[in-house]
Amino acid sequence: MTAQQDLRDIKKEIRLLKTKIDKLENIVEKRLIGESKPDRYERKAVADFKGRKKA
Repeated sequence: MTAQQDLRDIKKEIRLLKTKIDKLENIVEKRLIGESKPDRYERKAVADFKGRKKA
């Protein structure tokens, strides 16, 4: 790989992380407000987060 490709890959990963962080922030905000019960996606995201946190 070239340095250019490495930088593109890093940029792509950062964008993916930002998207995931934004989704998690939305989940947290909804829970703090008590807007609604978590949907299937939110339960999976929280479970995935907890699993990574333990590792």
